[in-house]
Amino acid sequence: MPTVALGLSASLVLALAACGQPTPSPDSVAPTVSVPVQPTITADTPSDDVPDPGSTTAASDGGLFDAASSLTSANCAANGESWSFTGTLTNSDSQEHTFTVAVFIVKTSDSSDVAGKEVDIKLAAGAATPVSIKNFHTGPTKGVECLSGVTVKGS
Repeated sequence: MPTVALGLSASLVLALAACGQPTPSPDSVAPTVSVPVQPTITADTPSDDVPDPGSTTAASDGGLFDAASSLTSANCAANGESWSFTGTLTNSDSQEHTFTVAVFIVKTSDSSDVAGKEVDIKLAAGAATPVSIKNFHTGPTKGVECLSGVTVKGS
């Protein structure tokens, strides 16, 4: 009997294989995939609206003003373990500005901040004033350095 069952099974498989795939009827719709057209992604091209660095260093009427040269005679030093800063701030522009003078004590090993202090100074056009930030940090002098800088606040 096992031979007959095996023969019938093989006959059934052959009969089903001979049937083939069903064909779609004329009124049925064949399966399709429709993908809408995607917009093209374009690269963002930077514009040329960058100010000319040459035009930021001179005095101006309402334009950009570079404060980098406004702080002179900068001296940051420790007396014992107490750090102080002195310098001279000059407004070489043709209008009044508020400057921010900043001093920072940073580790020489990794440039991380240890301490810092900022002061705002309003200065008339063409004026100069001494800047003094006394005893802004108390701590060891080894392994650290003092950095200073100046910026102009927005009008």
